Amino acid sequence: MSKPNTKTAIQQLIAQIQQAIPLNLNEAQMCQGECLGCSKKMLEMLDAEISYWQYTDAIPSLKDLKNLENIGRRTYKILKRNQLVY
Repeated sequence: MSKPNTKTAIQQLIAQIQQAIPLNLNEAQMCQGECLGCSKKMLEMLDAEISYWQYTDAIPSLKDLKNLENIGRRTYKILKRNQLVY
């Protein structure tokens, strides 16, 4: 089985992130109670990165894939810590 090219791989990663992380949380949901890391800032950064890769013609490198994966993981951890995902 052959590995996907980086353009296909980043689209697959975006699909996984969108499935695992609710990108459409409103500020009232995110900013209630004790905050252990800023969910809002992380979601904004992740959304910007995803939007860039969805609408650019640039070919992502392996470093770009790893960067998006890291942002997704960090965002998920913060959302979990703030009890916004389970």
